[in-house]
Amino acid sequence: MLINDILQILETKGLDAYIVSHGNRFLGQDILESEHKIKHLCGFSGSAGALIIGRKGCFLLVDGRYELQAVQEVDNSRINIVHRIPNISNICSVLEENSMGHIGYDAWCWSATDMSMAQNRFGDLQFTDIGDLVNIDALKPVKVLHRDTKYAGQNVDEKLQIVRDFLARQKADYFLLTAADSVSWLLNIYAEDLPYSPVVRAYALVNVRGNVELFADNLQTDLPCQPMAELVKFLEKTSQKVLYDAWTTPKKIAFAPMKYATDICQKLKTIKNTKELEGMFNCHIRDGVAVTKLLMWLEKNWQGKTELDVVRKLHELRLEQADFFSESFATIAAIGANGAIVHYQPTEKSNKQLRQGELLLLDSGGQYLDGTTDVTRTVALGIPENEKIRDFTCVLKAHIALARQIFPVGTRGSQLDGIARAILWQHGVDYKHGTGHGVACFGNVHEAPVSISNSAKYMFEEHVVVSDEPGVYCEGQYGIRIESLLASVKSEKEGFLEFTTITRVPIDKNLIDVYMLTADERKWLNEYHQTVYDLLVSYMNKEEKKWLKKACSPL
Repeated sequence: MLINDILQILETKGLDAYIVSHGNRFLGQDILESEHKIKHLCGFSGSAGALIIGRKGCFLLVDGRYELQAVQEVDNSRINIVHRIPNISNICSVLEENSMGHIGYDAWCWSATDMSMAQNRFGDLQFTDIGDLVNIDALKPVKVLHRDTKYAGQNVDEKLQIVRDFLARQKADYFLLTAADSVSWLLNIYAEDLPYSPVVRAYALVNVRGNVELFADNLQTDLPCQPMAELVKFLEKTSQKVLYDAWTTPKKIAFAPMKYATDICQKLKTIKNTKELEGMFNCHIRDGVAVTKLLMWLEKNWQGKTELDVVRKLHELRLEQADFFSESFATIAAIGANGAIVHYQPTEKSNKQLRQGELLLLDSGGQYLDGTTDVTRTVALGIPENEKIRDFTCVLKAHIALARQIFPVGTRGSQLDGIARAILWQHGVDYKHGTGHGVACFGNVHEAPVSISNSAKYMFEEHVVVSDEPGVYCEGQYGIRIESLLASVKSEKEGFLEFTTITRVPIDKNLIDVYMLTADERKWLNEYHQTVYDLLVSYMNKEEKKWLKKACSPL
């Protein structure tokens, strides 16, 4: 169905607008390319956004990561691009500003919390569930695979016992888990249908005895599983106490007798157990080998190559690594001005040739059976200009500031965000994305609820993995980002945490103004590079060892 078709339905039903989310009934989880409703309707391919189709106008809401991309992909004469985070409050604000009061939506695609907030804060708006009008989902059979405890670190019985104990304390009969990554973590299962995330898209109903029933319409599994319609029937009729998380549960199935409780798996999975943390460290060595070999190849072979050549070469190198499963997201290889588009991804249409004097921003990651990686390195092709060296060094200083920070247990992500950002503020620049996001161990590369941003409420504990990725973006010229993953560990100071960097890839010293760095910053970088060298050198041949030694030599 197209926008004109939806407008006709709105007129027939007497509605002013219809809101389309990026996701589906698995809120906040990855989707297949074939499920991207917003792209189908207006061409925007970003991983976050909301589209309002209104009889008084159409509006695409995007956050700072996608401002430039949206302008390039969307017909601006028909779709108004609104630079606001695409949450329900901002959507409702746009609806009010444009006098659209009667709204249609698909209650499977918005959480119970979203709709409660909308109804409480925007009382003049009337929402009606009219289902999925875009209707492009085509479910295919998905095989459920079991993840070995040697990778997961805990068996299913141990994890279920935690849920059972929680239900007993709450005097509840069931916990309904609707977040796909929670279900996958709890049951040590994974799937191969999504291109970048191994989670199983299913709901799980766990009872106080520890029995689990999965609900999905397309799973091939030896676990108990029923169609989603059976869950709806059960929830409509049951008189038993069912707990659910209103942030991750669609409004469609948040029935009145159900009781709100935070999905405890969401927090438990962010705190890596000993085996998971070991796996994260180990897979970053192997991934570091792949990315570092790519940088070596790039230095000698970039002439005549394109962005997609870089993407393909990196994929080849990752395929050589043990326990490699897939990329953790579509690789960003952005030359020159494309680097200023925060989440740019080269296509056959946009693919550009690498050029002398330009910066290449390379943001990529891998899924390994023992962990997940995400790393960004910006490299100079030829001799960089002074302006680029200055901006890169500012980003490096911001990156180091967060990486070496010591902070109390329970510090919020919003407090940590300012540590990196303040360095760039002093130079009159900022970036329109968060400083860091949580990373799963063989799961979503963006793992909720961990976040480092100006609005992040997450309170840090030991053994949490998060990215550190400040940047500078000059529209029409270049983009710079340095990203490594950090693990929170105990500090020598009682009650405090510190970060240890687990990414193992050299940082381009050709882009560093040494005189802008303090002695402590130089010390941190030299120690980091020594660690990278020590861990990677045994995987390199004679020529590669020579390159690595130079790349990791002290400033």
